[in-house]
Amino acid sequence: MSTTLSHTTKVRQSLHLSIDPSPYHHFRASSSDSNTSSSDSATTSSGTMESSPLSSMPEEGIICTVLCMYDFQSDDPSHLSFSKNEMLDIITQEATGWWAAMRRGASVVGWIPQAFVRPLSMEMTERLRNIREELRVFEYDAEQLYNSAPISRLSCDLEPQRSLLTDTERHVSVRSQRSLPETHQRPYHPPSPKTPVPHPPSIAVPMKCMLKNPFCMYDISSRGRLAGTHAPLSPLRNTPRPYYSDHESDAESPSASDRRRLEKIKQLTGSEEAVSFISIVQAQANSPWYMKSRHSDQLRFDSDGQVRSGTTEALLEKLTAETSKDVIKAARETSFRNAFLMTFRTFMTADQLFAALVGVYAMEYPSRITDSEYEEWKEKCSLPTQRIVLTIFTMWLEDHRLLEEEPHIAQRLTNFLNDVIPPLAVTAKLIVKSIERLTFASPCVETPVLSPRRRRKSRDHKGDLLRLDPTDLAEQLSLFEYTLYSKVTPQDCLLYAKSPQLAPNLNNFCATHDKLATWVTFSVLNNDALGKRADTIDFWIKVSEKCRNMNNFASMSALITALNSVVITRLHLTWAHVGRKANLDALLKYSEPSGGFAAFRNLQSNAEGPCVPFVGMYLTDIAHIKDQFEDIDDDGQIVFIKRQRWYETITQMLRHQSKPYNIGESVSIRGFVSLHLRTNGTKDSSLAWTKSQEVQHSELAHADIRRGLEAAGF
Repeated sequence: MSTTLSHTTKVRQSLHLSIDPSPYHHFRASSSDSNTSSSDSATTSSGTMESSPLSSMPEEGIICTVLCMYDFQSDDPSHLSFSKNEMLDIITQEATGWWAAMRRGASVVGWIPQAFVRPLSMEMTERLRNIREELRVFEYDAEQLYNSAPISRLSCDLEPQRSLLTDTERHVSVRSQRSLPETHQRPYHPPSPKTPVPHPPSIAVPMKCMLKNPFCMYDISSRGRLAGTHAPLSPLRNTPRPYYSDHESDAESPSASDRRRLEKIKQLTGSEEAVSFISIVQAQANSPWYMKSRHSDQLRFDSDGQVRSGTTEALLEKLTAETSKDVIKAARETSFRNAFLMTFRTFMTADQLFAALVGVYAMEYPSRITDSEYEEWKEKCSLPTQRIVLTIFTMWLEDHRLLEEEPHIAQRLTNFLNDVIPPLAVTAKLIVKSIERLTFASPCVETPVLSPRRRRKSRDHKGDLLRLDPTDLAEQLSLFEYTLYSKVTPQDCLLYAKSPQLAPNLNNFCATHDKLATWVTFSVLNNDALGKRADTIDFWIKVSEKCRNMNNFASMSALITALNSVVITRLHLTWAHVGRKANLDALLKYSEPSGGFAAFRNLQSNAEGPCVPFVGMYLTDIAHIKDQFEDIDDDGQIVFIKRQRWYETITQMLRHQSKPYNIGESVSIRGFVSLHLRTNGTKDSSLAWTKSQEVQHSELAHADIRRGLEAAGF
């Protein structure tokens, strides 16, 4: 008896277990001696314990092995704490929901809650012990889903490949043919714990991605790597690679109960983000482990379903996710991809993006999947993802200036595409042809041919502004402004947010607005004759109206801004002789700053055909977005909503670049415009104010003389 007590101290004292291997031999042998007293059994136990410590307990002493589905932590010394994905051996099962368990090879026994674990067959036990611990729950869930399918699993299906099995796998196959041992009630029940049985969490925490750095450089030395769909040599595969999948596509057809539950959540929370999060969790729970998204839990969405923030890995995963079949979601995903490709340089380099995309394309199959799982993975994961990667390269090349911004990547991209094998080889060759077309395209822009109705001779202005036809001047201004506008790139706009000096093309376009306004101002003030000043104002109002009709809002804004400036409006006597003042007032309504230039925005958004927009309010928007959002949030995630807003603003600002004017260039008028923009555009505003004062005093003196003559009867 003393021997039994001494052994009992080796286990948790509160359990009061007297572990005796002999009764398990006794029951397995179906002995008829069932009347043995407890004291005799205890005596037998003591003799056995002396030579058989708990750590070397024979396999027959274990009722079953269980897989821990959740984490369990307890301060009770009689409990056995464990982590998710662990495997424990069960010694005793109680109807109360508490089971006595121990780790294999350990000498500590403790109580665990039954609801936190799942019993395993011998085959599954061996299978799970031979894979990495963090993948066990996923492997178990996938096996349960496979077993529940209506098509039966026939062991003969795998027989032709038995010669290809490894020794470990053959051992697992042999063990799986053994029947499960019969489980019996232990002759000595340990006292059940008085602690209430805990309940497991309702949603398991998704597995974190084990790949920390997505920017793995691609080695193009092997053509076979680009297939990404190697032929299987065994029912089990052992090369772990990440899988990038769109979590939203898995939840496109929820059941009626799921829809009701999501509607209830929306009513209670009033948040689309909560509904989106629940949908993601449901999709993750219902999909096999080898098809699960690895970084979807690292994305945050706003109430409209747009990505608000995320890690670099999560943003890359969403970038290469398969496009949803839902029209609204597909449009949102396309917008995300365009926003990513336009703004990715604000949080990563082009070389990093290229390496990451090639790494996604060359992904290998997950570890330890069967032939049927491999075929499903290849059809639903690998090939769709590879198609998306090629689509991303096409978008980057055609729509986001890959060759202009990163010319050094062109050769690397060509090498990568030449190594792509069927069924995507044709698509890759088309992209190579696009690279060649864009690389060797002629940089010159052909002058459009004028239609017969536009073939007319311009007036010979002889350097006199008022001898020009307002229509001719408006056309040449539109052509001149469009040339500058077409050179502005999205990167210019993003760099302008940092410092205007970093965006020369955008600076040149914006500077023309100020130069044109200065030219208009001095063209009025430099006329000494009152009537000629009034005629000059009328002329510029006509040009403004023509620019309005041609959708040249950049020039129109510069002209009406100059005519409405204080240095011009103070010349009351001149304005008394202007005949088109009402026309100017109608145009000035578009330039009212109320509502963030709402009138100008509406006018430009409805413009059809060639257009040169006024970009002042867009540049203000870009600056406000920079000040409103941080680059990185408090959790270290990239604030993508900032990039999304930049993309939307820049797209609206540059959307007219693809529609040039069908206008022939007039060399004489173009030279006249360039000369006056260069000479008058650089004059100081203080000089305009001084000149305006002189003209105003002259007008007052002229008015006094006129009143005197009228008083004298003239």
